[in-house]
Amino acid sequence: MPPGLPHYELLREFRHDPDHHDLWHYAVQLDDNYVPKLAESSPPPLQPLDLAALFGSTDALEIEICTGKGRFLAEYAALHPDRPLLGVEWTRPVAWYAAQRLAKVKVPHHAHILWGDAQFLLRDRMPAACCKAFHIYFPDPWPKHRQRRVLQPDLLKQMRRLALDGCVFHWGTDHSEYNQDAMQLLGGTEGFRLLDPAAGPTEGIRTSFETKYIQEGRDIFRSIWAVEPG
Repeated sequence: MPPGLPHYELLREFRHDPDHHDLWHYAVQLDDNYVPKLAESSPPPLQPLDLAALFGSTDALEIEICTGKGRFLAEYAALHPDRPLLGVEWTRPVAWYAAQRLAKVKVPHHAHILWGDAQFLLRDRMPAACCKAFHIYFPDPWPKHRQRRVLQPDLLKQMRRLALDGCVFHWGTDHSEYNQDAMQLLGGTEGFRLLDPAAGPTEGIRTSFETKYIQEGRDIFRSIWAVEPG
């Protein structure tokens, strides 16, 4: 941390992408010299989004974290056009691609893509008790840098804060060691209960990575967990 700063929490801004109807940003704000702005505190004050206004629906939300190029979310939105769906992707070009794919869904829907870090979005901008399902499929396993994995205790804490009664978490990976760690983390975290240790693709939808990995002969690990509101 640079000397003299009270913390190193950066100020982030939620905004609509001017070029894509279905794409939103939760990104670090920069000053006139392109220097990141410091937030007023760490963590910053909670500023919950108006989900009914954002999605045009008062139904409970489903969130896909690490949505990648958006194959699952686009096909899921086509099957459930009435559901509010949010796909969160931290890589900007990939989020842009996912938004393009979502825009091609041929039925009106209540789905959006967000470019940003899921942990900060859930912590800073999501209201409590708003979600009925979470999805994480085939995230980067970071075998040499486990601290960079998306599935961390802080994220699970936020998932419980957002969970409604009956909330579920769909998990999938091709990486055996990551799956072992995930099962251990989830099984040892209060508020998570294993429902199905050998789940199939959610409603038959395979992600792009899953299709590729199956063709390569890799094992696929999927499970479904109950998430107790916390």
